[in-house]
Amino acid sequence: MRNQTFIFRILLVLLFMLITRKLFAQPDSTQAFHIRANYHAGVMLPEYGFMHYVSNDFTKSVEVNFLFQTSGKNKWERMYRFPGFGAAFYWTSMGNDSVFGTQYTLYPYYKLSIIDKPNWSLAYQMGVGASYATKKFDFDNNHQNVAIGSHFNIHYHADVLARFQLYKNMALNTGITFSHISNANLSEPNVGLNVASVFAGVDVGFGKYKKRNTETFPAYNAQFEPGERKYGWEIMLCGGMKHTRTFESFQYPAVALQAAWKHRTRYKFAWGLGADFFYDSSVESQLLRKGKTFKPSYAYMSGLHVSQEFIYNRVSFLLQEGVYLGLTEKLNGRSIYTRTICRYKFTDHFFVNATMKSHLHILDFPEFGIGYYWR
Repeated sequence: MRNQTFIFRILLVLLFMLITRKLFAQPDSTQAFHIRANYHAGVMLPEYGFMHYVSNDFTKSVEVNFLFQTSGKNKWERMYRFPGFGAAFYWTSMGNDSVFGTQYTLYPYYKLSIIDKPNWSLAYQMGVGASYATKKFDFDNNHQNVAIGSHFNIHYHADVLARFQLYKNMALNTGITFSHISNANLSEPNVGLNVASVFAGVDVGFGKYKKRNTETFPAYNAQFEPGERKYGWEIMLCGGMKHTRTFESFQYPAVALQAAWKHRTRYKFAWGLGADFFYDSSVESQLLRKGKTFKPSYAYMSGLHVSQEFIYNRVSFLLQEGVYLGLTEKLNGRSIYTRTICRYKFTDHFFVNATMKSHLHILDFPEFGIGYYWR
């Protein structure tokens, strides 16, 4: 009876907070700083059948993050409906502590609103950061862990997040999460781990409410003089190191050169066409290991791609889909390659990239590069 009375009182308090939250909701204002704490419960998403047998428990995670909420001080914040930016610390078990251990992750992220009401909101957020795994593959002591071959890994994190205002500066968070952990083929093995989870927690805001700036901004085309070009050209040089999906400790250098034409149709979006030239020094050893013939020209590949670029001020996110033409891929006979690019334009002409080259869902290797743009 005592427990039932306690639960009843808690429910009454929550009901009161939900009823009175309209007194404190400020649809045209926001607090700049937030601390959020969430608890996650989830399951492993096995990419291969053997993972069903290795994973023997639910995943459990604790997340604490710091969020800076924008208020529309520039056109980019207003254009993206007042995005948030932050950093999160994420601890999670991986379904089998003796094989996969636990992961400790620190990652930056951004948050974009889908629905933004006075008392509740729906948003998605995405981040990429560094993760430390307490367990990794070991021939003698942990041969079942073929998913993770290194202690340090890359962590990709995506949330769909609902937020319900409870009282003044306090809100309830709940939603679903997908996360992926792997080392981007920098060490073997590298099957990777995928986790889907549901979460709930609290959001506490700090500081005074600041009124949102909702001023309009000129249309994208209005900034151009009659006849002025809205397209340009760019050239990019990238390089990286890759493993050969064997247990070699040696990494092979790979280089790529790209030239592209880009047409920017609005503030937030541009599309383009381009040509790529690749050099992969690992091709020789992989072909010889398979007993196949190697010619020096097989280490070189070329292709054409289309790209989609999503822009936020000087930062942009690109997706590229390409087809090998001319010098084709001889190792596995693949005809399609893809690239995911995070770009920062530090002047009007020069930019730097962090890139992941893939063959559809199969990661190849990460690249870092620099480029030049002109109109």
